[in-house]
Amino acid sequence: MEEQKKNTGLYWLLFLISTAALVFAIYSHWPWLTLILPFFTTSFVKAMDIM
Repeated sequence: MEEQKKNTGLYWLLFLISTAALVFAIYSHWPWLTLILPFFTTSFVKAMDIM
């Protein structure tokens, strides 16, 4: 069977944006730092086509 290539470009973009937001939150000592983590991890998993 052939596997179709999925378009993961949007998820890579979301991963890069959430990475930048996470780095900024760490740098600025943002109190709600953990609110970024679900977006960060989920977009990475979807971009790698694990899920």
